[in-house]
Amino acid sequence: MKTIKERIPDIKTLESLLDGVIESSLTDFLQSTHARREEVIVNFKLTLLSLFFSIAILIGLSFLEGSHKDTMVEKILTGSSAVWLTVVLLSGRQWLTKSKLLAREMNMALVPIFTNTLDRMMMYTNDSEHRDDIKSLLEESSLMTIEEKYQIFSDDTYTIYADTDILVRELMVIKVEKNRDGKLDSNTVIFKGVLVSTTLNRSNEAEIYISTEGDKRGFAHQSFWSRLTGLSEVKETILEWNDFEKDLHVATTNPTAAREILTPEFMQDLHAWWSEHKLNIRIAFKGNKMYMLLPEESIKIDSTTTSTKLPAIKRYAWSLLRPIWRSLVLIEDVSK
Repeated sequence: MKTIKERIPDIKTLESLLDGVIESSLTDFLQSTHARREEVIVNFKLTLLSLFFSIAILIGLSFLEGSHKDTMVEKILTGSSAVWLTVVLLSGRQWLTKSKLLAREMNMALVPIFTNTLDRMMMYTNDSEHRDDIKSLLEESSLMTIEEKYQIFSDDTYTIYADTDILVRELMVIKVEKNRDGKLDSNTVIFKGVLVSTTLNRSNEAEIYISTEGDKRGFAHQSFWSRLTGLSEVKETILEWNDFEKDLHVATTNPTAAREILTPEFMQDLHAWWSEHKLNIRIAFKGNKMYMLLPEESIKIDSTTTSTKLPAIKRYAWSLLRPIWRSLVLIEDVSK
């Protein structure tokens, strides 16, 4: 089997391959998600229609105030308004529920497309209740310290079967601030993208942490880097590659072991990622474990597109495939 880089050497090749696979399998893809998509569209239209009638009746009631107060007309309009508001709530709830189910079916239908694009077997699972597992992974990897104010949203997991199995989890972390009265003051997205974890086919003696330029302070002003370098024996180190050192930072317990893991090929691919996207990636190596946080703002949590148009489906697929491909490239680099 070819390595990922032999099959897909760059982002343009990835995009071209995805386009070809989606175009050739579009009919099957749309058929497998047709029934649920129609349900979502119907519920959405019903919600909008009900909302329109509710607003229209409420406006009518405002004109009746005074001249027709306590008349039969007002009572009929009030009752009608209550009925339509109830329909809004019920149809809106159905729409949200069906949208989540459509997202699952879409992601499941994308698995054969991703498999054919990457030439790697994949499996999709959905579990919106695995927040405790995500929190444990983040703390175990030291990639992020989860505070009480943080809310974790994670629904989809992709398992890629290769020489070493790779788990890619969609993830969004939000910081919720409340005022003195306990009311919501602000919601700040701390991270949105994927959390990648794998067990490597080799172990290393060092703990290694990689961060990109501008991310020494960490998410939500957490002192990520000073916290790591404050740990016993974890120190910033120089890898003697100027372009890499300028934009990315490495801390480790063992510089010699770190240089064996962080090969020139790995550093070149990681730096290429940074040059293309200028997003703050985080990577940690501990024992035989590798963890990555790869930002991807276009990822949708518990939602999808209802469009049957090729460009919309490509955009949705691309938001998932790009970080998956990137993680495979970096993991293969350190697994050789």
